[in-house]
Amino acid sequence: MIKRLVSVNGNNINQAKQELKWLTQHVLQQTRKPLSEISLIEKINLNVFEKRLLNELINERVEKSKPLQYILGTQPFCDLEIITKPPVLIPRWETEEWTSKIISMLIPFLRLRKEMTKFEILDICTGSGCIALSLSHYLPTNSSNIHGIDISPNALSLAKLNHHIFNSKNRLKNSVKFSKLDILKATRNELDLFIKNSTEIGKGFDLILSNPPYVTHEEYKTLQDDVKLWEDKIALVAEEGGTAFHKRIAHLAKDNGLLYDTKSDLPQLIMEIGGSHQVSDVVNNLKNCGFSHVEIWKDVANKDRCVVAKRT
Repeated sequence: MIKRLVSVNGNNINQAKQELKWLTQHVLQQTRKPLSEISLIEKINLNVFEKRLLNELINERVEKSKPLQYILGTQPFCDLEIITKPPVLIPRWETEEWTSKIISMLIPFLRLRKEMTKFEILDICTGSGCIALSLSHYLPTNSSNIHGIDISPNALSLAKLNHHIFNSKNRLKNSVKFSKLDILKATRNELDLFIKNSTEIGKGFDLILSNPPYVTHEEYKTLQDDVKLWEDKIALVAEEGGTAFHKRIAHLAKDNGLLYDTKSDLPQLIMEIGGSHQVSDVVNNLKNCGFSHVEIWKDVANKDRCVVAKRT
């Protein structure tokens, strides 16, 4: 079994062992342990039915290149088990890392905040809702309104399902709403109506977050089958060298009242990028749109991961 899984894990036998253990835990309906807690495969005696089911799951993984997260049905993200379903984008550790970072910045700020209105947060290209729901879970109770938007009906359906599950378990401490909006094509009237209906006093958002599509068409050709064959292309690929969404979001924040100028040292806009090759284009565009303070957040692999901006 391990030998078969090695082929879809870049010939990494340790990763193959970890996948086999997760699949075995899934068959036995056991709670999946974090990657850091897994070392070697435990010797577990499976009955005939369990062995058959495990082989079927391995076939899906190896022969169909089905992502492990879709097979298991969940992906841990900021202490939440996010439901995953094809073709909605699977939450990645890179996104989890910067989401945790902004949460750690927001918590002390919101605890001391004196304004009567709630802090308004917009999550653009929300996908499974992992960012928005994590914010709701961790931020001080009733301190914020969080709104996630996406163009994909599949994504919105999954985000709402995740919301329902966590809300029913009392895991959410702040309001979260999900709605459909095409951020690339939305008209001024559509945006004005969205802002009016989404924020408490129609003032715009205090913070905009986004993990938008940023893969170029050339990069897409080189992606592994467990990405290309399963995850929605519109959630991955963007025009203009992968920066079309970043430029559009910056433009809307500048000219269309989407962003409210909160008096704080916090970032106002955080957008995930694909790496250093996109930094110059995105940063220059932000500065042209009036964002005077722009910085880059690197991930734990020391790769440029987010462009973080503030207007004033």
